[in-house]
Amino acid sequence: MTNEKGNIWLGLIICWGCNTVHLALGWFLIVAVVPVGIVVFGGMGLVQLAYVIPLCFHFKRKGQTNVMKGLIIAASVTALLNVGCWTQFRIGG
Repeated sequence: MTNEKGNIWLGLIICWGCNTVHLALGWFLIVAVVPVGIVVFGGMGLVQLAYVIPLCFHFKRKGQTNVMKGLIIAASVTALLNVGCWTQFRIGG
């Protein structure tokens, strides 16, 4: 038995919830301030590090390592999907 606390699903839900807010903010910024919005919306995989890393430290400090693992898994899936979309866009096919 391990001493790990928390729920991996909670980490996934927190990260993808933050990603949803991130996308909504990106759409709003595209309308309001085009260059900033494009960076926020288009750089999803990298910009999400601004909120995922502090959340990971927070949950690690609280001893909820499974939540931290869920955050890392969700952030990795989001980054990989983002890279796949950008690759498809750049290659054009």
